[in-house]
Amino acid sequence: MHNDEVQGLIDRYLRVSFYVTKIGESLIKEQICSDLTNEQYYTLRFIQQAPQCKSTDLAEAFYVNKSAISAIITRLTDKGLIQRKRDENDRRVVYLTLTKEGEALFSAKEQKIHKLVESFITKFNNEEIEAFIHTYEKLSRILIEMTKDIQEEPS
Repeated sequence: MHNDEVQGLIDRYLRVSFYVTKIGESLIKEQICSDLTNEQYYTLRFIQQAPQCKSTDLAEAFYVNKSAISAIITRLTDKGLIQRKRDENDRRVVYLTLTKEGEALFSAKEQKIHKLVESFITKFNNEEIEAFIHTYEKLSRILIEMTKDIQEEPS
């Protein structure tokens, strides 16, 4: 592939990535309203899907430091949406779970987001969406590997 072709593909990728990310996050924000930030919604989603979730699990999954996760956890705890539970065998270990209020709010927002995603995902036929998701998952794996490689490099 020639440099001009590569440059054209890079430009297309950056343009599409910008719009998909910005518009996608904006549409999600409309669905969760002022109840939550996007980061708080994704945190609730992760906790809901991960039994025995710890703050370190969140920090690793979101590729942020523990202090950033601690701030989100504190805000969600203050809102009464999550609770901290100490492990009975090791009091140093703290698990995060959704409260009943957190489950109800998450469920309501998840339904709205499901309808949003369904509204555009159904514009693709099955082959297109399978190919897209497969490619997007591959991109995710590549980016995760690149992130791990960067983190492992000596300073």
